[in-house]
Amino acid sequence: MSDVIVPEFATDTVRISGLPELQAHMQELTNDPSAAFNPKLFDDVELQLTEDNIPPLLPVLLGPLTTILKSTTQDPTPCLSLTIKLLSPVPLTRTLTIADPPSLLTALASPLPGANLLALAILHKGAASPADAAILSTLPELIEALVRRWLETDDVGVAERAARVLGDLLETDCHVVPHTPGGATTPNGVRENSTQLAHRRRRHQQGHNRLWPLFLESRSIASLIPQLCTPSVDRTPRQTSLSQGRLLRLLPRLATLNIAALTSTTLPDLFSAAPTGAQAGLLPWAALSMVDAEDVLMHLNLVDFFETLVSVMRVAETRTSGTDATLRWLIRTAASGDEQLTAALRSLPDRTVEEEAEPLREYIDTLLR
Repeated sequence: MSDVIVPEFATDTVRISGLPELQAHMQELTNDPSAAFNPKLFDDVELQLTEDNIPPLLPVLLGPLTTILKSTTQDPTPCLSLTIKLLSPVPLTRTLTIADPPSLLTALASPLPGANLLALAILHKGAASPADAAILSTLPELIEALVRRWLETDDVGVAERAARVLGDLLETDCHVVPHTPGGATTPNGVRENSTQLAHRRRRHQQGHNRLWPLFLESRSIASLIPQLCTPSVDRTPRQTSLSQGRLLRLLPRLATLNIAALTSTTLPDLFSAAPTGAQAGLLPWAALSMVDAEDVLMHLNLVDFFETLVSVMRVAETRTSGTDATLRWLIRTAASGDEQLTAALRSLPDRTVEEEAEPLREYIDTLLR
């Protein structure tokens, strides 16, 4: 895919209040890396940006912003949000010429949430198409840094955005195409809006399956999960619990995409589940082995995870008799000896909407009996 060239526009046709003042300020910041930022100038311009006036401003602002971000000795947070907004319409290939992989690695490793969010916004562009996702698969160090930032960060906003980026990338890359034809209604019979329709159409494009093997089978990347989700002397119990919770929240979504990939592994030393069953992989490991049952709060998180997993798998477009059998094995293994989990699943239909209650009850019965 060739790079998209940003066209030159006459800036005098762009009516942005405060733009000359911002340009003068950016020149000052460029000349003196120690100069302090004026956040108001950046905010005032950002608030006026639209899909129509961003293109003419790209060649005017992106160059100075890039220079400032690389050279400033001050907290660059004031200009990070503006940079993210300006880059929103720029495709991945072009963006990677502006923010190269080493710069993205530096931004992901930064202690500044704003720098993390800028890098995540750029990586998210890989979810636009299977071809874009495949491009990121050629940069495994970025995927490794993404997974590490997702599980390690103390910032809730960064963690949530990283989970969304990783989930969207894996969804775009997924080669398992949903067998339910795209339609105008959700599984609950509610008419879809335009965003949901666009999402459904994207899911019916077959991905290239480049990121899934990287995420699950590349040892340098896959090993980060047990490393950060298992108690160790290098991390506090709170940090470990946060990482475990983040993994448990993402897994149900990934299971609806390709549960088979999550219940097999080429790295059994990393993802072996106990008690040992016929299947192994990231999902059995996280569901059956990762959480200490004596940790009351984490056990509650685990129960919530199983409730979500059952609910989404029942209506998953990839659901087959084979996926039902896999889930049945997982649920029965987890519920054996765990009366709290069994009771929670049995009562789940009573806590859902009326029209969904009976189908969900029947589904749970087949999984538990």
